[in-house]
Amino acid sequence: MSKVEDAVAADAATLGAMQINAFDANQPEPLFVEPYAVTGWATFIQRAASSRSGPQARVGVIRDDSGAAKAACLLHIARDNDAAADLYGPWQESWGAPPPDMSKDRLDAFFGEMKAQHKAVMGHVPHICTFIFPKSRGGGGWLTAPMTDLEIIMTHSTARGRGYGMALLQWSNEMADGFGLPLYLDAGEDVVGLYTRVGYVRQPDELRTSKSLVPMVRAAVKA
Repeated sequence: MSKVEDAVAADAATLGAMQINAFDANQPEPLFVEPYAVTGWATFIQRAASSRSGPQARVGVIRDDSGAAKAACLLHIARDNDAAADLYGPWQESWGAPPPDMSKDRLDAFFGEMKAQHKAVMGHVPHICTFIFPKSRGGGGWLTAPMTDLEIIMTHSTARGRGYGMALLQWSNEMADGFGLPLYLDAGEDVVGLYTRVGYVRQPDELRTSKSLVPMVRAAVKA
């Protein structure tokens, strides 16, 4: 199994470029631009190293033999009800205000649909959370408790097929199990089967509000 380690500040530029490579490079209208993605990753890495209140960020990376990050994931750990509620705040509080060359309306729709189904499934349950962007082209109910949210898992196009995604999923599972929290993610239809194999369960379609992403939950494992 590939080694997953915590990202450091110097990884931000690589992770921002990797996000564009993994999700936006072949899109006719990219959702993100690279400088914005780089700034976002720098913020998440900084938050992971801090003791701020609210959801705790964790950024895991897998490196090649040269030390360059080739795969990564972003987790949000909400260990109490207040932290879980913070996960549904404005997306700009996580990613920052977008530059003029990005469409705020498209971002509002993208994040808004995901947050709506996330809240419908998990409510304020403490948990760990993530979402899986759709691959480049080419039950539920209202609850009141902590969780883990896996927001992003990605592999650079030059490093796919090496098991990096599975290693990151296992790392995320171990993180959630260490806290005794459920894991939530939004998955593209094409990868639902992968997440099912590592313990995630597809949630009822009536809770789904995103056109492209499927809500899935991995139940808490109590120590």
